Amino acid sequence: MTKPTWDQILRWRIERQFLGTRRGDDAVAVARRLSGVHAQLAASAVTALDLRVEGGATAESVDEELWDKRRLIKTWAARGTLHLLPAADLPTWVAAMSTRTRESTASWLRYQGVTAAQMADLIAAVPDVLGAEPMTRQALADAIIKATRHKDMREQLTHGFGTLLKPLAFRGLLCFGPPRGRNITFVAPRQWLDSWDDVETDTAIDTLTLAYLGTYGPATAEEFSRWFDLKPALAKKAFARLGDRLATVEGGSMPAELIGEVTKKRPASVLLLPAFDPYTVGSMRQADRVITGDNRVKVSRPQGWISPALVVDGRIDGVWEDTTVTPFVPLSGSARSALAKGFPEVSVAD
Repeated sequence: MTKPTWDQILRWRIERQFLGTRRGDDAVAVARRLSGVHAQLAASAVTALDLRVEGGATAESVDEELWDKRRLIKTWAARGTLHLLPAADLPTWVAAMSTRTRESTASWLRYQGVTAAQMADLIAAVPDVLGAEPMTRQALADAIIKATRHKDMREQLTHGFGTLLKPLAFRGLLCFGPPRGRNITFVAPRQWLDSWDDVETDTAIDTLTLAYLGTYGPATAEEFSRWFDLKPALAKKAFARLGDRLATVEGGSMPAELIGEVTKKRPASVLLLPAFDPYTVGSMRQADRVITGDNRVKVSRPQGWISPALVVDGRIDGVWEDTTVTPFVPLSGSARSALAKGFPEVSVAD
């Protein structure tokens, strides 16, 4: 079997991520294929879906999937960052995320200003105070403090980054509910959703490993571990369990059943992706293969900011802002023509 080149791999990733000739049937199908849609910026998540969903997506249609149909869930997931996930897949994610134990380490507790006993009381209290009825962050903090009597945890519980709440999300005890004006709310997913079937841990990790490799592969166990925030030993065991279901190519492993797709001829593509787009975020662990030149710092900027990217045939060839594209290398005539045709309002900084 012919081994794929990286040019073929990157073009395949574009197609696989519904950015090529085919779009996803709906937002749920796209979120599943992407192993979640990065949602640190709500507008970027909507744009990422709009680029990939057949017929497009809007803030209103995404809200409908989240709050009315409840087919999407908003929660802290891969790397502890906000994502939109298919609601039906949440038990699988929870089974894998529940292996995270950082919140039990002395250094984490010390940094957050809480004790192990306080965290244990917090985790034990939430199922009793949070249900299907959305609660604002303040109301949830009040209920937790009343149940645990830990008044000195109020600041940490109401902190904007939600650091103390993330371990609850990883256990499936909490996810986001519909906003109330400018206030976010939380619900208990096991009560918010119509059904919940627990998933065995190894099965969950294997499922998510295959999904990741089938969209962002090839990759190593170490790269998957860092992308997901999974203990390296668990990632290595998953790769070993999957065995012949994985094929080894340059750069790591990918599902063996997809090798034939990678080597197919693909049309050229020129894309302007939003900030925090899943394609760009998923490329950061292989930046030397995906980003043209020594330009990683222009794409992955301080404070975790992922820039809007110019992507040509799967390679990140520049960044853009407002209506100006700043390429890392001189663009070919065909790339310029594609930009002019697809994005007539955009200019290229020479």
